[in-house]
Amino acid sequence: MRDGQTGKSGAHEQAYLSQVLREMNEEGHFKASALVSMEGLPLSAASSPFDTEMLSAMVALVRNTVEQARENIGLDEVDEVSVVQGDKMRLICRYFSVGEEDVILAVIAPPHQTYRRLTNQAIRRIWRGWRGRRRP
Repeated sequence: MRDGQTGKSGAHEQAYLSQVLREMNEEGHFKASALVSMEGLPLSAASSPFDTEMLSAMVALVRNTVEQARENIGLDEVDEVSVVQGDKMRLICRYFSVGEEDVILAVIAPPHQTYRRLTNQAIRRIWRGWRGRRRP
């Protein structure tokens, strides 16, 4: 990431990503959010009562299940998966590429809360702030 004329360090990049997630959570009343590598490693997260490591691991498990389904039934590229609980709270996984990396934006949304516009905005902000970026 670059902020005009001076390069941001990794700590600044981390702070920027956390800020994007925090602002998205506040506006959408989301319970938690994290940016996760395809391997299930947390890249950034907004502070929440949810365990970031566990959320990241669950997101990776969902991704592996989706990949198996794609292979076995011939689905095209999947850009989003939602897991809905009985009370309608959802785990949303948005898949996209940024820089040279494929990543997952994971959000836990309360029942009946819209999320697509806010996650799209967050993805655009992440894309704009990432070093060596390519458009998702």
